[in-house]
Amino acid sequence: MSKTSTSETCIDKASTKKILMSDHGLSDKQTHHVLLTLLLGGTVVSFSNSALNPAIPVFMSVFDVDIVIVGWVLNAYVLAMSVGLMLSGYLNKRLPFKSVYLVAIVGFMLGSVIGMLATSMGYVIAARTVQGFSGGLIIPLSIGMLYQIYPQQRHGRVMALWGIVIMMSLAFGPLIGAYLVEQFAWWTLFAITLPLSVAVVIMVWLFLPNIRSQTASSSFDSIGFVSLLIWLLAMMLWLSTLEVNFSSSIVSILSLVLVSAIFLLSAVAWWIYESRHSHPLLNVRLFSNKTYLHSNIISITQTVGLMICLLLLPVLIQNVMGESALWTGVILMVATLVASITTHYAGSMVDKRGARGIGIFGILISALSTFMLAWCLYQPTLWGLMFVMSLRGVGVGLAYLPTTTVGFSSLPKNMVTDGAALNNISRRIASTIFIAVITLYVEGRGASLLAGSHGMSSAIQEVFVLIAVILLCSVYSARQLPKTA
Repeated sequence: MSKTSTSETCIDKASTKKILMSDHGLSDKQTHHVLLTLLLGGTVVSFSNSALNPAIPVFMSVFDVDIVIVGWVLNAYVLAMSVGLMLSGYLNKRLPFKSVYLVAIVGFMLGSVIGMLATSMGYVIAARTVQGFSGGLIIPLSIGMLYQIYPQQRHGRVMALWGIVIMMSLAFGPLIGAYLVEQFAWWTLFAITLPLSVAVVIMVWLFLPNIRSQTASSSFDSIGFVSLLIWLLAMMLWLSTLEVNFSSSIVSILSLVLVSAIFLLSAVAWWIYESRHSHPLLNVRLFSNKTYLHSNIISITQTVGLMICLLLLPVLIQNVMGESALWTGVILMVATLVASITTHYAGSMVDKRGARGIGIFGILISALSTFMLAWCLYQPTLWGLMFVMSLRGVGVGLAYLPTTTVGFSSLPKNMVTDGAALNNISRRIASTIFIAVITLYVEGRGASLLAGSHGMSSAIQEVFVLIAVILLCSVYSARQLPKTA
């Protein structure tokens, strides 16, 4: 072999080795270590998020609280995660990735310890608040890091792997959570995440690169952030102290309308401020894009319906029907698996057929299955609930991903990150408000109808009908989406 050939071979090997290195100088092995670390961190957050759902009736019994108070187990998590999402991008631009991620996972561990040692419902809610804030940092930071360390041609495969792992965590979380509640005690739901969290901390320390974001940091909209946070806390505090009485006087009704109007007007004032800010906390100007606006409406209604089901289904199965928490776990697991499979199918179809047709079909299935869920409550059976929730999973899988994808695709590439943040926070804030209002309704309406489980069953039935109607109204938004990809 000639010297020229030998040198060309050496150059080829060097080039190949360079290709295996990421943009930040990580070898292929190091990149895989980072991937495993982030997948485990995402698994801990997602598992904890879904594993507590079967324990909602247990919390009501152990701490002697009503559904309004226990609804804050979900509300506190979602609200705190929204705050974490709002701060994640800014912190990632200002501080090294490794430092922010390490603080977030340690914070999640602290939440687990608080929950494990909780002696009242207040401590459980505090634990979920800490975990929600930490999770709001962990998830977007993980996705951002994966996009940085992998070349663009591998983003699809990496995000597909990320999605599968997260969906499996969400699917098996309720079943494992129900088993722990049945066989041990509710506090084991917090304790089980501690060993995994410790493993993540060790892996973060050993494997994660201490890199900074390559994006120039911009000023933080502190006024927008603080005002939105105060607005959310004030409204949640008001709703948590509100009592729904269906025989209320005119004065009580007028005061309720007045306070609601004040919150609405203050929200409009915040929106106007954000729309005029050069570096807004949330880029609400993106809603001027018709496709993005209507895709978000569908995304919000689907998320609200899903969160309401996650709250009320365990109460229905365990308190009304008197069945084991394991059945709650099984039904939620099957529904999530069906939704994940359907989502995979929908993802491959949206590029070929667009989002309008498949979105409308998915919304109709979601609405129909929610009506069926209300109808099932006349004579509820476990197998009937499993079938209806699985059908609902099909609807969610068809309606959510295609419409969200086409909404993001309609934005300029440099605006997709802002669009994703606005979409995520909008869904979580809307879910928080709906959960608070619905729990108040179920508690007040159930008491006004009949004593005991029959009154609650009727109230839950009415809620499902309302959710189905809201889903049907979102068909209009699906019709505004492009016909083809």
